[in-house]
Amino acid sequence: MSRSTRHLARLRVLNRPVLNKETGLRTRGMQTAAATVEETPTSMTSQPMTTTTPRKLLLPHARSFRSFLTDSYNRFHNYLRISITERCNLRCTYCMPSEGIELTPSQKLLSSEEILRLARLFVSQGVTKIRLTGGEPTVRKDCVELIEELGKLRPLGLKEIAMTSNGIALWRKLDRMVSGGLTHLNLSLDTLDPFKYQIITRRMGILRSRFSY
Repeated sequence: MSRSTRHLARLRVLNRPVLNKETGLRTRGMQTAAATVEETPTSMTSQPMTTTTPRKLLLPHARSFRSFLTDSYNRFHNYLRISITERCNLRCTYCMPSEGIELTPSQKLLSSEEILRLARLFVSQGVTKIRLTGGEPTVRKDCVELIEELGKLRPLGLKEIAMTSNGIALWRKLDRMVSGGLTHLNLSLDTLDPFKYQIITRRMGILRSRFSY
């Protein structure tokens, strides 16, 4: 008897259906000495899954959320970047035309509640660092409040709240941001030469920032 034949000989096909508690379906299974291995019903495999497929049929095939944070090299990614605005108070030559861009309608952008909901979800699955980007994050009206709310996720496992900024509006908000939980800040600065800065950004921002701190 070949090896494969011996393996099959140890399987005993059950004559009675097995109730799958997750899907609520009765399936026919194969039992070994270690465990019962259930076969997928023909009705589930012969029909493609669609958006109207009942949830109880989709759940057994769903991947865990955490698996999407693990790459093909089995590295877990615990770092989340969230762009909270597409607006900017500069017009850098390499980034944006001098006249600006057509902005996305606000109803198509993530609301503050949606941003916080996503942040809680990712933190609950192992994310420990969140970075806020833009555009320029500080031009969003509730940027400080967002950081304060993110700071409340520390008991759930969040360790770092970072932000990338051009620094122009920081002098009005930085103290509250740090108090609210900001731990890391990256300043984007192309040059310290005021004349070059004005050419690159089409603004006088470096002069305003320098005398504001």
